Amino acid sequence: MKIASTIPEEREKSLVKLAKLMNTRHKDPYPISEQLLGCLDAILTSEEIDFLIEMDTDPYTYEQALYHSFMPEARFEKLFESIVRKGFAWPHETTDGVQWFRLPGFMLGAFEVYLADGAETPEKREFARRLDALFESFAKLNTFPTRNIFNAQVKRSRPQQSILLPGAAPGRTRIPVDRRLDAGPANVYPAKTVRELIEKNGDDRNIAVVHCFCRQYRKMMEEPCRFGHAPQSCLVIGSLARFAVQYGTGRYLSKSDALQLLREVESRGAVHQVFHADEDTGKPEIGICNCCWDCCGVLGSYNRGIIPLHLHAYFEASIRDAAACNGCGVCVRFCPVQAITLEDGVCRIERRMCIGCGQCELQCSQGAIRMVENERAVFLPLVKRSEARIRD
Repeated sequence: MKIASTIPEEREKSLVKLAKLMNTRHKDPYPISEQLLGCLDAILTSEEIDFLIEMDTDPYTYEQALYHSFMPEARFEKLFESIVRKGFAWPHETTDGVQWFRLPGFMLGAFEVYLADGAETPEKREFARRLDALFESFAKLNTFPTRNIFNAQVKRSRPQQSILLPGAAPGRTRIPVDRRLDAGPANVYPAKTVRELIEKNGDDRNIAVVHCFCRQYRKMMEEPCRFGHAPQSCLVIGSLARFAVQYGTGRYLSKSDALQLLREVESRGAVHQVFHADEDTGKPEIGICNCCWDCCGVLGSYNRGIIPLHLHAYFEASIRDAAACNGCGVCVRFCPVQAITLEDGVCRIERRMCIGCGQCELQCSQGAIRMVENERAVFLPLVKRSEARIRD
């Protein structure tokens, strides 16, 4: 049975094959629907689709891809550059300097890279329109009993993103001891604040800024960010930073420039959502999305009643001094998941809902809220669309 009636049958068959390959990159595969195939159809030529199917999901070098293409090198070089720029071949650098490429998933994956350069061509506007239809198709599944099944499925899975605190972790102090200490075996620990992550990756050519996929898509749908964030506001790290600059989708930032960008977006309500290699929060970080509860494909979709949330958090908000709260409600407006309410003019925090983003502490002028360390997974179930925060 045909899935996408507007796509020729043979092309649709090829798109289904490609979608199945891309789904192997996700722990929770996407339903292969008319809307998903429509997004791929808007981006790729038939020649590109055939090439990607031929290369399958195994990593490959440029030379191996050239060999399997059976094309003259000049023609292949043009094809391959197009595929990479569109986000359908992601690089990986080995310790000996060899660059490998591999087919990514959809989101986080090819779709983000496709819009990362900020160009607003007719083709990308059409992709944005089809992407909007894809999100709307997800929203239509928010009915009983599908909603309960979806919630149960996501709750059983592992979180795929981390939420980092903006500034220095509370309660950490450097104490000089004036003697040599045995550090023991070396261990690599995940960054718990976004500044730790920038410090860890602060060398030259290790951080790049790109256009936010979510804000860029919504901008092209005539839905500008409610918080006024600039579209070019998300960071990629390591080999992805070099990849973004090499193929014209981003520009390098120094450590000081990256920290300045973070301060600017934080002040406007951004939450630092970190994505990891292979959708595994135990693996290295590859990108920092500076998200708001309006635009973000994760937080915004939760607030629109499209998806549940399952995030890895390191901190939790706590009332430092209830008497200091003046009932202004700023923390309520900025909380991305509505974990804070005002009761009798005083803020109250629903601990099980807090994702530890630190926006409440950052925005509170009275110092009534503080962040305390509490590493955990936070699951927030999909809510009815009639009860969603955003209903546009």
